[in-house]
Amino acid sequence: MSRVLSIALSGLRGLCGVAALILLGACGEIDGLHSIPSAEAVPVGTRKKDGGEAKEPESFSRDADGAYRIDLASTLRLAAGRNLDLARAVEKTRLAAAKSFQANLSIVPDLAAGASFGRKNGLLQDIGGAPLLAERVDRSFGLGASTGLPGVGLDLSLSEAVFSPLAARQDKRAADAAAKASEHQILADAAVAYHELLRAHGHLRLAREIEGASLRLSDATKSFADAGEGLPADAERARATYLLRKGDVVGAEAEVALRSSELARILHLPASLVLVPVENSVAATHLVSPDEAPGRLVATALRHRPEAAAMQAEVSAAAHRLTERRVQPFLPNLAAGYSSYDFGAGEGVGTDQTGPRDEVSALIYWKLDRLGFGDAAETRQLRSELALVRLEEERVLDEISQQVIVARAETVARRARLSIGSEAAGHARRAYELTAERLEQSQGLPIEALASIQTLAEARRAEVDAVLDYNIAQHRLLASLGHPAVK
Repeated sequence: MSRVLSIALSGLRGLCGVAALILLGACGEIDGLHSIPSAEAVPVGTRKKDGGEAKEPESFSRDADGAYRIDLASTLRLAAGRNLDLARAVEKTRLAAAKSFQANLSIVPDLAAGASFGRKNGLLQDIGGAPLLAERVDRSFGLGASTGLPGVGLDLSLSEAVFSPLAARQDKRAADAAAKASEHQILADAAVAYHELLRAHGHLRLAREIEGASLRLSDATKSFADAGEGLPADAERARATYLLRKGDVVGAEAEVALRSSELARILHLPASLVLVPVENSVAATHLVSPDEAPGRLVATALRHRPEAAAMQAEVSAAAHRLTERRVQPFLPNLAAGYSSYDFGAGEGVGTDQTGPRDEVSALIYWKLDRLGFGDAAETRQLRSELALVRLEEERVLDEISQQVIVARAETVARRARLSIGSEAAGHARRAYELTAERLEQSQGLPIEALASIQTLAEARRAEVDAVLDYNIAQHRLLASLGHPAVK
């Protein structure tokens, strides 16, 4: 009997120790605000234990199979510097800037220099209509050419020269705002992916701790059954519970790999790179107060969201193009040219005389495209395009407003879950402690701790999820207001 009691007490001490690890090793503070580390991603094992500076990591490509520790600040910096979608958005701004610069060059004349040669041999006709046989040669060299190519030439439409640069400038504004919107969204996605990775590691730690507790319980229950103090059915039940918790560990490990690869994709890192969060505990991060009136939050978002600025620029660009087409029949087209070159001419196969030659030409004219019907048709097309852009602007503004309301409601709800999760974990902890006390006083069997362990695991998981869900909601609310994630 003494041997049985010794085994039972040993099992109980093991269960209590595992419960303490569950509560203290992965819980962390819920109400306190932890500072976000600012270290770069470094290989696991290179950070000094005393907190000093670690050696510089090698490039990711050199250690594609290694595990790297990364914090939220490093995640956001890498997302801002390496994400492919953001790189494409930035390149689009460069393209828009190049087009805007090109539109401003419509009033700059062309410059041409070169040489020409011409020879005519055979039957010609004089100005009076009489036929004649002639053979002549001409050549030119210099600014322009005798073939009609001006050395300095200008051919422009005044309406295009005035309004095309204005429209191109608005296109550049829209591209810049779209790039900023893309940056905000990518930073928010990176922050969410990092917190999901942190959640996966928290679940894995918890699953391993519960697996260890279940194993201790299974061994203790089997010892009681072997000694005749417990039921074999209880031992089988405890063993089945242990195997289920072992399966939970396998699933948690797969979830860690999935979340690591997802974050690596956002950061444009090798998919085989194993990313490990620096934090070993989770804490609520308060970025935006959801207690502001919904109307004020929506007004803030409409004022700061780059999507709204992008749509305003697109409306302005479409309006400029419509105005250009409307005034085009009433504004003239201009053409002018100047040439200065050395000209030579003569009969036969050679030039008898050479000398300098200057040419100046100017032309102003008005034009109706397809007798004006083409102008009217294109004006109707551009008017419809402007209407579509304005409708799209309204849709985007409505979407921004809806995103703010949803993000605020989500943040409020998940903030309420913080205290609920913390309180539930406290009750689960107390229930386990009371069960442990009863078993220590020989008032029950180890199998009675099974329900307490399961409740404690569920409550602890809910507590971790509540904190991370709240942090994710905070980042989404911040992004919905038009602010990038905190770096």
